[in-house]
This record gives sequence, structure tokens and C-alpha cells, in this order.
Amino acid sequence: MPEGLKKLLEPFLALSKARRLIVGGVALVSLIAFGALIMVANKTDYRPLFTNLSTEDAGEIVKKLKDQKVPYQISNDGKAVLVPSDKVYDLRLSLASDGLPQGGGVGFEIFDRKNFGMTEFVQKLNYQRALQGELGRTIAQLGGVESARVHLALPEKTLFKEAEKPATASVVIKMRSNGLLRDSEVQGIVHLVASSIEGMDPENVTVLDSRGKVLSKNSPNDAASKISGVRQETQHNFERGQEEKLQTLLDKVVGSGKSVARVSASFDYKQVEKFEERYDPDSAAVRSEQRSEEKGATSSTQSGVPGVQSNINRVTPPGATSGGGSKSDETLNYEVSRSTARIIEPVGALAKVSVAILVDGKYEPPVGGKPGAPLKYQPRSPDEMQKIEALVKSAVGFNAERGDQVTVANIPFQETGEGTDEGAKWYNAPILQALMKNVLIGLGFLALVLFVVRPLMKLLHVEKQKEVLQVNDLEAQKLIEEQKREAAVERQTQLELVEKVKQDPYQAAQIIQNWLTRKE
Repeated sequence: MPEGLKKLLEPFLALSKARRLIVGGVALVSLIAFGALIMVANKTDYRPLFTNLSTEDAGEIVKKLKDQKVPYQISNDGKAVLVPSDKVYDLRLSLASDGLPQGGGVGFEIFDRKNFGMTEFVQKLNYQRALQGELGRTIAQLGGVESARVHLALPEKTLFKEAEKPATASVVIKMRSNGLLRDSEVQGIVHLVASSIEGMDPENVTVLDSRGKVLSKNSPNDAASKISGVRQETQHNFERGQEEKLQTLLDKVVGSGKSVARVSASFDYKQVEKFEERYDPDSAAVRSEQRSEEKGATSSTQSGVPGVQSNINRVTPPGATSGGGSKSDETLNYEVSRSTARIIEPVGALAKVSVAILVDGKYEPPVGGKPGAPLKYQPRSPDEMQKIEALVKSAVGFNAERGDQVTVANIPFQETGEGTDEGAKWYNAPILQALMKNVLIGLGFLALVLFVVRPLMKLLHVEKQKEVLQVNDLEAQKLIEEQKREAAVERQTQLELVEKVKQDPYQAAQIIQNWLTRKE
């Protein structure tokens, strides 16, 4: 064993066997806890590769992942496969090129396997299965649809048209998070299925949800309900579109999250047809015109009173003509100007719009307040509120004659003093998350040293000192006892010597003389 390592282990080896076991156990537990902390901090982040998978798709995907040696996890319900987050998109593209997931059931890939011994009945049955599977996959791709199953009833064709039975289809749809399909979406599914089957009438397609409720409305008696559904959807889409437009405008003016816009609209679906006939007395038009003119030669004619006197004197009375004459007539008929119009007003015209706008105020630190003090709510000025109202009216096409209403109110969106939350949370930044992870590992190691290793070493040092003191006390006590015993033995020897001297003084003198002679 190296000398340095031996010196390092001397305090541990000097301990008793029981204490060495305690120290070793604590050290082992500490290492396990620290290792677990590192594993948790550096744990692979698994994210869903695909969810809501059928059993067949999940098995095929797991097989592909095993072939590519990619680690994976399967959810408890077996409908989701999770892989490391940095490989999600690459694996999705790779599996999509292999046609996975297929969406449950079999499709036209069933015909990829050639079987020359297949009967006509089996071939027709496989075609029906493939058609059902392909339709189910297509419907499952629609937004909000989790899964779909299609059942087809395709009767045999006969020679007589009257004896043929119509093809029918049933579609069962399961929505995500208990969502609902709009009537237009249901009709889209109906027409998709009907258009995919030769000779199928949309009225023979039935759509149900996972609770068994019939969603399709194929009866002629449902025409009124279809129209009502379309009108409601039109109104809903108009209101949502206006709200989004207003919200975008308000976010630019007062800031994101500082306003709320709600729009309520009503439409006039009455079909109105008008006939109008107007007269203009100030404008006269020539209706008809008639002209006549006569010209001709005449002899000298007496135009006086017929009688003897006139013939005798031959006097030409006034108004008589001699030699030729002309005559002209002109007739004009006038009529007052008139116009006739047939007006058909559009169905579904916008009848009225009501807009409600809530605008938050401003939050400013109080005058003379300390840093970090609660913010004080400041309402917006009347001039600013009027400008916002004018912008809203312009955006929705406000028409007072139509009865439109616009209400803009200024209210606080949060309790005074809480401050505002502007932008994204700073502590959600990825680089900060990685830094916090490393800091946590460091803090865990520091806590292990300060609260486990250091107290344990201190405890060992104290125990070692106690053992040294105990050993020193024992040795001192043994030395004192030994000295006491030696002193007692020496005293006993002296007492015995004195007794012998008393008993035989002559011999004692001889012995002393011999000692002295030897020393000389």
C-alpha cells in the first residue's frame, strides 16, 4: 500500500470494527445519494414520438426503434412511444418514410403481399377492409379527431337496376379532449365517404361520436336545422374574426395582455323583394308628336256673302285668296318622367354590431416610493379612451343608423401593488435552466460535504481524542499501581531485613563487611 494512502487511512484503520462499519455505511449511503442526484440532474428528457397509437402501429414503431438501437419508453396505456427529446423530429421523418404510423387497421398495403391462391370472395373482402382502413386514416387526420372507424356495406351488383340495394356507410369518431365537430365538418366527412364509394348517396352515410350520438343530418326534414347551423356558424366566425382584428389593434396601442375585445353581431336573414315606381314632376318628356301641312293652287274666289250683290260688283272681300295657299297643323303630347325598379335585398345582411372593450390602466411606482414598493394603478385619461373608441369604431365599420353600439371601459386587470408581468419569464431561458441544473449539483455536493462528511470526520476526530485520553489514563493508572507495588515490595524487604538483623546481628555485620570489601 502506498505510504500516502496508508497515512490517509490510518484514522479509519485505527477505529474499532463496529465504528469502521458505521463510517463505511454512511460513506456508501452518501455516495449513492450523490450519484442519484447526478442521475436525476442528467436524466434523459423523453418526449412523445407518437401518441394515440393503435396496437399494430405501436408494435411496428418499437420494432423499428430496436433495429436502430434507439432508447425508448412506452406509456402505461401502451398508446404512446417516448424517445429522447433530441431525436424526436429525426425519428418522425425516418418513420414517416417507412409509412408509420399507419393510423390503425389495414389499408391498401394489404395487396402488397401477393397470394396467387386468393379466391374472388377473399379479394373482395380485402378490398373492403382496405377501403375502410384508408377512409379511417384519412378522417383521423382531421383536426381534433383522435381516431375513426369506418364500416361499409357494399351489396352485390345485379343485372336489374330495381333489384340493387344502395351502399351504406357508418363512421364512428372519437374526438380529442371531448371536443365537438361542427355541422360543416360532419357534412365534410359525409361527402368524403360518399365520394370515395361508387354510387353511394350522402344520405346513406351515418356519422356517430364515441358516445353513440348521431352527428349527421341526412333527412330532408333536417334542412331547416342545417340552415340554422350554417347561420350560427357564420355569425360565430364573423364575431371571432372581428375580435381577433380588434385584439391585434389594441395590443399595438395599449400593449399585449392589456385589453379584452368581445363582439356580438346579428344578421338579417329575411328575403325582401321591393318594387319601386317614381315620378319626377320637374322633368317632362315628350310622349308623342303629330304634324300636318297642306299646300295647293286655287282660282279667284269671292269669299263674301253669297248672293246677287256679290256677283254683280265683283268685290273681293277680306280673307280671299287669289292664285295659291298652304295649311299646317302640329300636335305635341307631354308626360311626367317615371322610373320603375325591382330591388331584391341580399339575405344575411349585417343588421347590428355590438362591441365591448375592456382596457387595463397603467401601473407606476408611487412618488417617493422605495425600490420594490407596490405599484400604483393609474387610470387612462379620457382623451386616450376617446381615441381608443374612435379606433374601434373605425375597425368594425360603426354605423349609428344601423343601431351599432361600442362600449369602452377602463378597469384594473390586477390587484394594485402586484406589478406587471412583461414578456416571458426570465427564469425559463434554456441557458439559465442548464446553469441552474449544474448549480443544483454543486449545492448537493457541498451539502454532502458540509452536513455529512464534515460532521462525520469531526466525530471521528473527537472519538480518536477520547480513545487517546483513555489510553493515557490507563497507562498512567497502571504506572501508579506499579510504583505502589514496587514501593510496597521494597518496604516489605526492608522490614524483613530489619527483622533478620535483629535476630542475628553478627551475621548481618559479616554481610555488610563483605559488601564493603567487594566495593573496595
